[in-house]
Amino acid sequence: MSELPAWVALLTPLVLAIVGFALSRQLNRNSELIRLRVEYYQALLPDLNTLMCYMTFIGTWVDHSPTEIIALKRSIDTTAHSALPLYSPEVAQAYDQFMDVCFEPFGAWGSDALIQSGPYPRRRYWRREDQAWSNDWDDMFTKRDTEAITGEELKSIRLAYDSLVARLVDDLKVTKARTQYTTSEVTLNAVPDREDIPGWVPDAQDRQSPGWENVNPFHSTTEDETPNV
Repeated sequence: MSELPAWVALLTPLVLAIVGFALSRQLNRNSELIRLRVEYYQALLPDLNTLMCYMTFIGTWVDHSPTEIIALKRSIDTTAHSALPLYSPEVAQAYDQFMDVCFEPFGAWGSDALIQSGPYPRRRYWRREDQAWSNDWDDMFTKRDTEAITGEELKSIRLAYDSLVARLVDDLKVTKARTQYTTSEVTLNAVPDREDIPGWVPDAQDRQSPGWENVNPFHSTTEDETPNV
């Protein structure tokens, strides 16, 4: 077998060095991308989880006012719109789907999105000592007091949330332990099918009052009563 030309022998180490350098740069870029994705994941998940809990009446839902949830939406949107370019299109699609089941799109110019739920159960079990329930909060929801919040609606919110979390984790491609890229604040346990959360049921006297359909009654509960939601 004839020997390789001298110039080939001289170029081989140079070619290998260039290829190695290119691969190293690519690996570094991939590592940096994953690092940024993990950081955004850690920033987004606690807030997304808080929103899911509020919308599905689990965990800390009773601790948050409607104004705080709208402010939370703005904060999540700000972080997400910075993060989404670093993720796959599937993540952006899952994010939009989750937010769509939580909020009704903006209406009039300058108005906030509406919470895709009802005020009745939240007002009924409001327990914050630092702040009374405001009448204005009732208009921040899409449902009237008499409308139930169906189990299917609650299930669709949880499924959209789980799908978003799954898409985010897929993009992380993590091999580290879960505790290294998430926090104990994130609710990940599956929940069973939910029953409807009923709205206000007017009695015969209520129905005799003109315009009773638009009334938002302030119900009081005894300390022995607990939400079955």
